[in-house]
Amino acid sequence: MSDPILLLFAVVNVVVTALFAGVVLRQYVRRHRAHQLYWAIGLGMAFLATLAYICMVIVQPASSTGSLLFRVYYILGAALTSTWLGLGSLALIASPRVTRICLAIVCVLSVLAAVLIATAGIDTHALSHVAGTSGKGVLKSGPWVVTIIILNTLGVVAVAGVAIYSGWKLIRRQSTIGSFQASNVLWANVLILTGELLNALAGFLAGILRVDSTFWLFMALGWIVFFGGVLLAGHRTAAPRQVGASERQDEARRQLASS
Repeated sequence: MSDPILLLFAVVNVVVTALFAGVVLRQYVRRHRAHQLYWAIGLGMAFLATLAYICMVIVQPASSTGSLLFRVYYILGAALTSTWLGLGSLALIASPRVTRICLAIVCVLSVLAAVLIATAGIDTHALSHVAGTSGKGVLKSGPWVVTIIILNTLGVVAVAGVAIYSGWKLIRRQSTIGSFQASNVLWANVLILTGELLNALAGFLAGILRVDSTFWLFMALGWIVFFGGVLLAGHRTAAPRQVGASERQDEARRQLASS
C-alpha cells in the first residue's frame, strides 16, 4: 500500500460501525426487539464490509485474495447494508406480519445480489487502483447493478421515510413523552435521517457523479451522525424510570410524614 492516508476514513468507518453494531446488539440481547436484530445485522455487515476493504488494500487488491475480499466488501457494503437497516426501521412501525413478508423479500433479494456479485467479472486494472475509492467500475456491468439499485433504494426510502414519519407524528403529539423532552426524540430522528442521507450521498457522488475521492469521508460522517441519533433516541427509555422512582420516594416521604 503506497499511501496509508487513503485508508484513514475507512478505518474511522470500521471503528464507528463496530461500536454502533455492538450497542445495537447489546440492546437486542436485553430487549429482543425485531428492529434491533435487523439493525444489528445491517451494522454488522457494514463493519465486515469495511474491514474486508481495508484488508483487501493491505494484501494488494489485484491479488486473488484481494479480489475475493473486494467481492465480500461489495456484497455486504454496497448491496446489503442499507436494505437491512431499512428493514429494521420498517419493523419499528409495521405489524409483525408485514415485517415477516418484507424479511422474506429482503432475504431473496440479498441472496440474488450476493450470487450475481460473486460471479460478476472484474476489471483488474481498476481493482489495482481501488484504494481510497468506493470501488465503482471494478465490477463489469451486469444484472447485479439492478439488484443494488433496488436494494439501496428500498433501504434509503425505509430509513428516511420512517424517520420523517416518526418526527411528524412527534410534532403532532404533546411536548413531552413521560419526562423525556419530545424535542430530543425529534432531534434523534433528524440525526438518523441526516446520517442515512449522508451515506446515500456518498454512494450517489461515487456512482452517478463519479466523485470517488470523498466517498469514505461522507460515509464516516454519515455513520457518526446516524450513531449519534440512535444513542440520543435510546435515552428515552431511561428517563421515565428515573421519574417513577422519584415519585415513589416522594410518596413514601408523604406517608411517613402523615403517620
